[in-house]
Amino acid sequence: MHEIGDIVFLNDISKLPKETLQDICTDLTIDTSGTSADLANRVWEYVQKNRRKQDSPIKASFNKLLAGKTSVSWFELENETSLVGLKDKIIKGSKFNPFTEIKLPQTHELTTEPVLFAAANGEKENQYFLRYAYRNGVRRHTDFTEVNFVPRSDVATVYIDEESGLIEVRTDSKNSQKVASSLAKLVQQQITLEQKKVLAPFGNKVGLIADRLKGEMIDTTSTPELIFDDLEEEHTKSIIEILNALNTFFDEDDETELVNRLRQASDIFGEHLLTVPFTALILCGMEKVGMRTTVGDLRNQPLYVNLAPHLQNQGGFIKFDFPISGVERSFTIRVGKTTNSVSFTTPATEEVIKFVRERIILNQTS
Repeated sequence: MHEIGDIVFLNDISKLPKETLQDICTDLTIDTSGTSADLANRVWEYVQKNRRKQDSPIKASFNKLLAGKTSVSWFELENETSLVGLKDKIIKGSKFNPFTEIKLPQTHELTTEPVLFAAANGEKENQYFLRYAYRNGVRRHTDFTEVNFVPRSDVATVYIDEESGLIEVRTDSKNSQKVASSLAKLVQQQITLEQKKVLAPFGNKVGLIADRLKGEMIDTTSTPELIFDDLEEEHTKSIIEILNALNTFFDEDDETELVNRLRQASDIFGEHLLTVPFTALILCGMEKVGMRTTVGDLRNQPLYVNLAPHLQNQGGFIKFDFPISGVERSFTIRVGKTTNSVSFTTPATEEVIKFVRERIILNQTS
């Protein structure tokens, strides 16, 4: 049966950041100089020669090779049906045993429909990885006298834990649904895979996910909580005049001007000013509101504290620490409401993905 090292390929290694490649080269005691391509080729050569050796130091790097900077989405069977026995169904539905054979597809044969070409066992018998390939656009190549279009392929990794009932798809959010659908078709059953919500179980509050990861919310994109269809240009001008009057008050201590502006606004807004917080009026007309901090948690910044009650989070960035080989390392993820995915903007390892999975997917209600 395949191990993880058997289903790692050059394109997986080439996606790793140079710093990660240098760390792997150092662990393998091979040359760390040159470009990222040079490092990736050296690691690939080493993997080909040593992946099956039980005492090979490359095994310590396997936890990085199918992780890295990736977008992760999670699926489960409809009505939380058990996944037990899915591995046997995958083998039966394939024209080969992907856990013992590798069927590398030719790039020109690929379509946008993902195809399974390899699989490997994970840490436990009911945990395993699947590799899918699919066409993901074309590259334009301009020659001296003509333009050629070359198919561009990509590879997705699927992690399945039959015991937890969770299917994890590692590819861009746009194609994760296609990969999940391809898996459903493969087992030749009338099953429905439901994508797990990421933000919704936390009330669409990015900060609550940050708390679950014991991290900090450093960036959010939000939309106004309230929408006013009847606000006109004079209302907008009045809001601007109030804000300008506030600035003037602090600069010149002109209380009279501020009071006059507020009274004028009261006449213009009428009931709105009586029933709606002024902060909500300020946000009216904004399609998106983005805020970011470079110091600490965004939730500690005065502007965010003031605006947050009137905003709906659509996504954001979270920074958290996780120990790697006994040393605390910082990781950053992006969570999205519409994509229902978690994107690792910092290269992840299997341990880090597991930590996020357990904290915000498997234990959403704890």
